[in-house]
Amino acid sequence: MKNTTNTHQPKALPFLFLTEMWERFGFYVVQGLLVLYMTQSFGFSDNESYTLLGVFTALVYISPIVGGLVASHLLGFKTAIVWGGLFLVFGYFLLALPYPDMFFYPGLAIIIVGNGLFKPNISSLLGTQYTGHDPRRDSGFTIFYIGINVGALLAGFSSGYIKDMFGWGISFALASIGLMIGLAIFCYGLRYIKDTHKKLHTNTLFKLRLLAYCLLAAIAICFLLKINALAIWLLPCVGVLLMVYLTVLTLQHKAKQRKDLITLNILIISSIVFWMLFLQIFYSANLFVDRLVDKQLFGIPLSTTVFYATESLFVILLGPLFAWSWNKLGKKKKNPEPVNKFAAGIFFTGLGFVVLAASTLFPNGTGFISPLWVFSSYFLITIGELLLSPIGLSAVTLLSPEKLTGMMMGVWFVANGFGGIFAGWLARMSSVPNADITITDKLAIYQSAFLYYAYIAFFVAFSLFLVQVALKHFLRTR
Repeated sequence: MKNTTNTHQPKALPFLFLTEMWERFGFYVVQGLLVLYMTQSFGFSDNESYTLLGVFTALVYISPIVGGLVASHLLGFKTAIVWGGLFLVFGYFLLALPYPDMFFYPGLAIIIVGNGLFKPNISSLLGTQYTGHDPRRDSGFTIFYIGINVGALLAGFSSGYIKDMFGWGISFALASIGLMIGLAIFCYGLRYIKDTHKKLHTNTLFKLRLLAYCLLAAIAICFLLKINALAIWLLPCVGVLLMVYLTVLTLQHKAKQRKDLITLNILIISSIVFWMLFLQIFYSANLFVDRLVDKQLFGIPLSTTVFYATESLFVILLGPLFAWSWNKLGKKKKNPEPVNKFAAGIFFTGLGFVVLAASTLFPNGTGFISPLWVFSSYFLITIGELLLSPIGLSAVTLLSPEKLTGMMMGVWFVANGFGGIFAGWLARMSSVPNADITITDKLAIYQSAFLYYAYIAFFVAFSLFLVQVALKHFLRTR
């Protein structure tokens, strides 16, 4: 009799897929509009906007390391997800209120806390639905990753047009509504979702204390966002301390687990470079599209946010092919090593920026760039993303010791966060000093920046291949 458990995905996957889809919808509404909102509504300079966006993105992705620990040791994955979703609903609601000077920073801070509780734990919860070396794991996480991109696609194809018609507030309100839908789906699907990490504390007083700590954290984060120079120096220092801690932690484990953790640490470090480059879609490339790309395609008007949404559309179209490929190769034991996938992913990302740089050489009669250049670039970056991001999520749940899964998933998102803050630094290379310079000068600024991004990608991809060779040799001689 055929064992169907090797071919059918867990019943929990559709509910986790839809929950993550709506959560990502809300997040990408805000992420896609934020640099535009700061430059157009608040009047921030490019440098100021990139810096604040970098700090916000960094804290959004660093907060999951705390959220992962809270879930693993205090609340369990399910309860942490519900708490995080409620914080996100409230944070997006604050951004939608017609008092931006009062609620902008508190809204961002509450979003950061909510994301910390939600983001690592839904991925970790999906990992618990599979056994250790289940061949369905990579394809399951790739399917889950498609859900992330469906949410981003819906956000990009709706928020820009709605902002243009109804204003910023209504667009941010969409994010809050998306989270409400996602939480409702998650609660309905709880009967199908197993959670091996049971919550340890259930009394009301403990929960109230923990809630108070979350609110205090939001106040502290609000302070960091307003004085972002402190965060710019504090976060890299935290990163150094984290690397020291991970090194010590790795050395404390036995040979097999130490080998897995060494590999995982290499993946985490290399992912920082990928996210530093990928996030330019929401940083420098977002303003490039808004300022210098033709917003008409075959007579159809395009909003700025549609462009980042096409990257998600490519993920949805290519994701099933990648999922099928990993599943097939896994059954034949020919699946490439994660380090090789990461190197290839960063290389394709570099190719995407080469295309963006080349586009600046071919403006139309009015000085603007054809949108087809941007779509071609984002197609290549999508290939890079599919070679890295879902594989990284899967690798964390596979290579981490069971008791460290929640924490290491948090560390994975911390790497995204450092990619975010470095993306803010890198994006400053594309800063336009003032609105009075010519279109030709603007194109030259962006061309130089995009080429520099590509050089970084190619160098790191080549280095990663060398690291993989050296790592194999080292582990073989141990």
